[in-house]
Amino acid sequence: MSSLDPLDALESDPPVVRRRDLREPSTARSRRAARKRAAARRTAPVDRPANSNARRRPVQSKRKPLAQRIAAKVIAVVALACAALFVVATSIPASAFTSSTTTAAGVALHRTTSSTIDGQSMDPVTGDQTQVSRDAFSAVSLKEAHVFQYSVGIGYTVNNSGPIRWPFPQAVPLGDMFGPRAAPCPGCSTFHNGTDFQPGDGAPIYVIANGVVTVSEYSGSLGQHVAIEHTVNGKTFTSIYGHMQAGSSKLKVGEKVSKSDIVGLVGSTGESTGPHLDFEIDIAGTPVDSFIWLKANTKH
Repeated sequence: MSSLDPLDALESDPPVVRRRDLREPSTARSRRAARKRAAARRTAPVDRPANSNARRRPVQSKRKPLAQRIAAKVIAVVALACAALFVVATSIPASAFTSSTTTAAGVALHRTTSSTIDGQSMDPVTGDQTQVSRDAFSAVSLKEAHVFQYSVGIGYTVNNSGPIRWPFPQAVPLGDMFGPRAAPCPGCSTFHNGTDFQPGDGAPIYVIANGVVTVSEYSGSLGQHVAIEHTVNGKTFTSIYGHMQAGSSKLKVGEKVSKSDIVGLVGSTGESTGPHLDFEIDIAGTPVDSFIWLKANTKH
């Protein structure tokens, strides 16, 4: 056997043939071409990047999320609508919203009224001048105003200018009247000796005529109550004020009182179903209908 040079042996090694090259027709020419391409690939320098092991960063999409795109479109539409409304509001005159009737009434009111220096007169179109008296009104307390609020629509009137007056400045709502009734509470009577006035809790109660206090205590079904004996035009009678607020009456037994003095405040002490004044009139120890008695004995 002839000896071969190792270098010749290396050069005679067949080149690596890829599978793609084997798909070509098996001819001597094709085989030589395949070996040449394989040899060229083996000897060609490999051009690799400097950092071939580094992971490729994913390319971030520059497209905004769907929610942001929708929100941007909605904001744009709202801004355009607001701008349109602003233009309409600033271009329509204020008179467009005023009817001819309202305008005529306003003009007539402007023409028919004029103030003087003291603000107490007005000049109608006819030329007549109406003077408003400063003494045509009087100040009332909050409690009196509360009473007046509930006096509207009451079926009786009040006049307190005579020697005998009503227990309140104005007519107030009424509850149980004098006479038999169904007991409204377990301790209440089935025959009512008085008239229930309902001006509201805490309303002041007034003495109906000059007299002397005979009872002032907290006891029994009337709770905090006061009895006053009066003699008017030679006739003696006793007025009784029941269910007042505890401690609201400062009157003492034997004390002389005058008409319109404060007896106490409306409450709900004793056998009571709510704030009210149980007002009674006794003549010689016998109870009478206090509502009818007041209507007959007060000034009209």
